Amino acid sequence: MTCPMHILLYRSELRSYKDLPMRFAETAKQFRNENSGEMHGLIRLREYTLSDGHIIVRPDQIQQVVDECMDLTKYFLQVLNMEDDVSIRLSKWDPNNKEKYIDLPDAWEWSQNEIREALKRHKLKFTEADGEAAFYGPKIDIQAKNTYGKEDTLFTIQLDFALSERFGLTYIDENGKKAKPYLIHRSSIGCYERTLAMLIEKTMGALPVWLSPTQVRVLNITNAQDEYCEQVKRALLNANVRAVTDLRNEKIGLKIREATLKKIPYCLIVGAKEQEANMVAVRTREGQDLGQMSLDDFIAMVQKQIKEFK
Repeated sequence: MTCPMHILLYRSELRSYKDLPMRFAETAKQFRNENSGEMHGLIRLREYTLSDGHIIVRPDQIQQVVDECMDLTKYFLQVLNMEDDVSIRLSKWDPNNKEKYIDLPDAWEWSQNEIREALKRHKLKFTEADGEAAFYGPKIDIQAKNTYGKEDTLFTIQLDFALSERFGLTYIDENGKKAKPYLIHRSSIGCYERTLAMLIEKTMGALPVWLSPTQVRVLNITNAQDEYCEQVKRALLNANVRAVTDLRNEKIGLKIREATLKKIPYCLIVGAKEQEANMVAVRTREGQDLGQMSLDDFIAMVQKQIKEFK
């Protein structure tokens, strides 16, 4: 986990109230000793990659920073087109479970209300669940169901009122006295593998153009078009469009079918007519034939989709 390293960075020198909020973020490998029966594809792994961040704040900055974290989470959901696929949960402590949770009822009620008010400000529908908080504070959990109906957490925003005291985090306030900051744990895109798994399930592998590993495959009909196909590929790569060629001596129907099964968004089919006219024949992975286009027009169309996260 990245919390200790970020905390050590904060503690490396004396901090002033003017330094806060102080933000730390990184993409880090995480390890968890899961039982073999709990493994589930990319959704639950022993080794995974986490987009993790910690923001150290003054008490008067909590609401603003939580709002900013919510804005970041909403942005990622919009980009991934997953806004309608998630639910939001306010995860609270269980006052009857003194072994799991720090026994500070007033701190729990205050911090849970801070989170609750943030969700209300964003006019978000949410449920509340006892016993789902972290041991150090309440959290906002963005939940999604996989194809088996099991609910998993994608992103979290956690308000931590305990670890700053345990690790001796302080800052000098405007009166020259030591004060205790609060710690906000947040993830932007969560666990990369889990979020990608949910997106693959949602799209059935047909990832949006901007996210597809290969965006365009250029297919020749005969080897006479090989050089032109390579020119087309280079033009696409120079336009920051991820492209490959398939110049095998195979029937064009086979090559189109293989590209379609791989969910590649576009095939550019090049025969003698296209080469002579300096054009490309465009076909989508859905089987739609868009006809002939100039390469410039095709590049403009794809770049627009990439820019608009489509």
